[in-house]
Amino acid sequence: MEENRELMDLLRQIHKSNRQQVRTSRLLCFFALVSAVCCIVLLVNIYLMLPQLTDVVTRMDTVLGNLEQTTEQLAAMDLQTMISDVDSLVVTGQESLEQTMEKLNTIDFDTLNKAINDLADVIEPLARFFNSFG
Repeated sequence: MEENRELMDLLRQIHKSNRQQVRTSRLLCFFALVSAVCCIVLLVNIYLMLPQLTDVVTRMDTVLGNLEQTTEQLAAMDLQTMISDVDSLVVTGQESLEQTMEKLNTIDFDTLNKAINDLADVIEPLARFFNSFG
């Protein structure tokens, strides 16, 4: 009887172990199926994004070409001469401004105002005279 009990316990353990193996197998199968579906979805998304990726690569190639062309142009420029020309232009402008200020400082504004007033005094009677005909 004791042997039957041991045998029954052993059979129960085997049965329990088999059920756990079935659960584990089902779980592994489920995860494999989910992984396969995810891979398919990923591949479809990559396939759908491929034209956009090609467009981006084409644009990047164009930008890179423009950048290389601009770099070559900048390398070909003589920056020292350009800076020297701009500097001489600024110096010339400053000298002209100083000359203009010197000429303005030599003007006698009091005499100029008096001459304008005298001219207005002379023109006023003439203007009245011509307005009388109009």
